[in-house]
Amino acid sequence: MIRAVILDFYGTVVQESYELLDAIADVFVAGGASCPRSEVPAMWWREFRAACDAAHGDAFCLQRELYPRVLKRMAARCGAKIDEERLTGEIVRFSRNAGIFEDAARFLRECPLPWYVLSNIDNAELAAVLSRHRLTPCGVFTSEDAREYKPRAGIFEKGLRAFGLRADEALYAGDSYRNDYCGARGAGMRAVWLNRLNEPVPEGTETEPDLYSVLVRLRSEGAV
Repeated sequence: MIRAVILDFYGTVVQESYELLDAIADVFVAGGASCPRSEVPAMWWREFRAACDAAHGDAFCLQRELYPRVLKRMAARCGAKIDEERLTGEIVRFSRNAGIFEDAARFLRECPLPWYVLSNIDNAELAAVLSRHRLTPCGVFTSEDAREYKPRAGIFEKGLRAFGLRADEALYAGDSYRNDYCGARGAGMRAVWLNRLNEPVPEGTETEPDLYSVLVRLRSEGAV
């Protein structure tokens, strides 16, 4: 029996940083990057994911500490001269001010189940954006709390304990197939992948195009 919904946050409830990465790509090009502008966002996700994967336990770092390191590595790879600290500030500002998806706002208004947030983000940034949108989840658990990042099973398991839930009592929804869907499934949870970008769907994956569709699914199943 599903007793609660646990949500990823960026890309699920509020907007992901795609437009910001386009602006960062412009900065790299202006700084003399040898790679095409179109490759910069993909390079960011690749390098940032690797940095998060390595940051756990004694090696854990906050995201605001990882941002300039990743940007510096990217600049070295493509020979660009950039201001890592300024760009880090832009990323942090986005994290604090990201806009909410309308489908997510509707989900949160209508969902009768308790809802929680489990996210790869620093506590200060998440607190700021929750306050901005006047969102009041029943509980919040972050990579900073866990000292590790999704898709590691530990962050999900620690989050469930913090929320007082068993893995079979919660549904996890998020927009990253790797971090959210596979991570939650690896921790024994039911998961739904929000395939907002209409990417190819691996066989057997539970998927919906947006967050409100998850509520429609739960209603159709008689879960709410």
